Amino acid sequence: MLLLQHLFPQWSITRDERGLWRATVSASSVDGLLDVLAAADPQGARRAACLLKERRSAGRDPG
Repeated sequence: MLLLQHLFPQWSITRDERGLWRATVSASSVDGLLDVLAAADPQGARRAACLLKERRSAGRDPG
C-alpha cells in the first residue's frame, strides 16, 4: 500500500471493514481530475477527455 501511495500521492487509498480496497481522488476542476486519472490510466483519461469534449459540444457541460 505504501508503494501505491508513493506512486499516486493525490489518491486516498484505504481498506474498508470488509477488506475491500478503495481509492478516492479529488480535484478542483475537471482538467485537474483528468491529470490525476492520467497518472493511473493514461488511455482511460484520454477516453474520458474525449467523452467530456463530446458532451460539451452537445451542450451537456458536466461541470
